[in-house]
Amino acid sequence: MSLDISAARDLAQRGVTALREGDGAKAQSLFAKLIAAGQTDPVTRLMLARACRLSGDEAAEQATLDQLLAAEPNNLGALLIRGEGYARAGDARAASSFYQTALGVAAKGGPPPAELVPNLQVAQDFVRERGQDFNDYLKQALDSHAPGTGIAGERFRHAVEMLSGERQIYPQAPSVFYYPYLAQRQFFEREEFDWVPAFESAAPAIKAELLALLEQGADFQPYVESQPDRPTRDFHGMLADPSWSALYLWRNGKPVDEIAARCPRTMEALNAVPMTFMGARTPSVLFSRLQPGAHIPPHSGMLNSRLICHLPLIVPPGCWLRVGSETRSWEEGKLLIFDDSIEHEARNTSGETRIILLFDIWRPELTAEEREGISAIFSAIDQFVDLPEA
Repeated sequence: MSLDISAARDLAQRGVTALREGDGAKAQSLFAKLIAAGQTDPVTRLMLARACRLSGDEAAEQATLDQLLAAEPNNLGALLIRGEGYARAGDARAASSFYQTALGVAAKGGPPPAELVPNLQVAQDFVRERGQDFNDYLKQALDSHAPGTGIAGERFRHAVEMLSGERQIYPQAPSVFYYPYLAQRQFFEREEFDWVPAFESAAPAIKAELLALLEQGADFQPYVESQPDRPTRDFHGMLADPSWSALYLWRNGKPVDEIAARCPRTMEALNAVPMTFMGARTPSVLFSRLQPGAHIPPHSGMLNSRLICHLPLIVPPGCWLRVGSETRSWEEGKLLIFDDSIEHEARNTSGETRIILLFDIWRPELTAEEREGISAIFSAIDQFVDLPEA
């Protein structure tokens, strides 16, 4: 059966009127005739699905929507109605799947049609409530199976939080050098390193040397500096910003003699630390000062073959460090150790200055041969750069 434009328009108008009047059976019959006559556009199929819903013919509603989604998998209206149908039937898992797909389609497109806005709100509420129910169930079901303390417990807890959407996945993303197959860990715990207790025991002496430097007017310089022989590269607006400043004991792989000589206990404590030696780039050891209100924006470091250590020396309340999805506060005298190739940021929300001792160490997974090889890579880079032109 075929219809001319006028007849098709008449059938469609009568179908819409029947829907408005609540006559689902009549509307279903009219829209079914339209489709049988070749009027298979998405709008007509959606109208038929709504008519089937109104008339209580769920099988026909499902078949109509399946046909529409087979032709247009991202049809927003069909996805929402399909989700509503599964929610009515008590199949929360299927409803969530259709609703989540619909929300994803809506997020990628422009403003949704006004008539679908209430349906999208229903979908959002359903997905949120279903997600909370799932998280609660998961925690209860796994409570007796979680490993205890230590790295095993942390790994398991983070895995569950990632599964439930409570924790975002932040991969290593070093800006210069990536060494493959190292564990994606944000923070490392102090108890994992045998040199930490002795180093932390030297914290009062290190702080005393810092205070002496401050009393003598030590010349802290902005951490982000321009180089005269390189193009100017601003770092999130912090170029030459004194709110984040540094006083180096080691820089570009060498001790800064003037400052190192005034910090003998600090230098002695560092002798027992597995600091990195990578060409003319590391070790890097500095007192890092963050002024009141200062914010170091999110960024990733240059290498993933090292870890960054912070020994907090002057830490007012309200200072924090975020690495990936985890935020910790500094505690005076207790090291924070983290992978700076993962996105991180820091802020001092207090009205006082924060100062830490910052240095880098080798990743503990690396063998002596690997450390030597990585050092050779950067030494070769440095030597190539310094080769005289032919």
